[in-house]
Formats: sequence, C-alpha cells, structure tokens
Amino acid sequence: MRVTREQAAANREQVVVSAARQFRKHGFSAVSISDVMKAAGLTHGGFYGHFSSKQALESEVCRRGLTESVAAVDAVMNDEPDGVPSADSSFLRRFVDEYVSADHRDAPEDGCTVAALACDAGRSEPEIQKLFVDGITGMAGSLARLRRQDSPDAEQHDVPDLATLSSMVGALVLSRAVASADPALAEEILAATRERIESRAAAPGG
Repeated sequence: MRVTREQAAANREQVVVSAARQFRKHGFSAVSISDVMKAAGLTHGGFYGHFSSKQALESEVCRRGLTESVAAVDAVMNDEPDGVPSADSSFLRRFVDEYVSADHRDAPEDGCTVAALACDAGRSEPEIQKLFVDGITGMAGSLARLRRQDSPDAEQHDVPDLATLSSMVGALVLSRAVASADPALAEEILAATRERIESRAAAPGG
C-alpha cells in the first residue's frame, strides 16, 4: 500500500523522536538503526526512506535537540509577562535549579542534548561538532541574557556565559557517573554546583 506524504512525514518524525530519546539515554554507539525503528514501531527497511545513514539521523537529532536546549533557557523569561523576575527567584536561579537537579540527571532521555551527548559529539564527525558549537554558544548566550534580565542595573558583559554552562553540564555528567555507586556524592555534586552558580550570580557584578 502506498504511503501518503502526510504518513511519511509522521513516520519520519517518529523515527527522530525515538532516536533522540535513545541516543540521549544510551549514546550514539549503543543504539542501532534496528533499535530506533523497533521503538518507533516501524520496519528496519523503512529507515532508508527517511535518512541516508545513521550519521544523518544523529545530525538531525542533534540539530533539533540543541535548538530545543537553547529555547529552554529563553523560555524561563516567558514565565513572567513583563520580563521581570519575581522578587523571590531570579531567572538564572530558576533555570539552574531545574537543570542541575536529580530529576534531570536521572532522565537524560528527556533532558538537554548538550549534557547527554557532549562526550559522543567529541568522538563524532565535524558536522555534529559544528552543531554543538552553535548549541553551546547559543545556550551560553541565553544564560548571559538571563543574568542581564536579573540585574539590569549591574555592569554586564555582552558575552556568552560559558562558565555557567560548563559548570551546569559538568555537574550533570559527573553526577550521572557516580549516581549508582555513591548517591550521596551524586547529590553533593549537584548541590555544590547550584550553590556556586547562585552565589556568583548574587555577588556584585554577577
């Protein structure tokens, strides 16, 4: 039976969604095309009607996931209609508390592509690394905007906040690495990172 254009688009979307969750949870190398298609409820042979190779799928997953990660930072400011943080919580603190958390650590399949796949990107082709360049600088730029919104009267440098992003991503990676072996250490890593970022944000000049 011939597949309609609409159904083909829906199938492709299902492949991307399935792959994204599996890649973020297990990494590129641990997930096969068969794994992706089985989880999507489609036949293995149908894969090549949507993508020329597994690498092409990896690139699409990263492109979409990194765009979503940048948007997630910007979305924090949309919670307040006037773009001003509430009196009891800054935009940056709100995002950091959600990002550097046990919930995020324990569900990489639903979380940030940068934290889940940065190590894989380091072993991948330049195309994927270039996508990470855009994603990382985009997230760091959005974090800098959160800081400016939190303290509009303070002197702010209009540069991407790579230090905060690196701390957040590093905390998740390290906490995931020890979560099963030493849960207390895993929690301490997250708590210490949140405290460090928030204390820096509260200091004069941010």
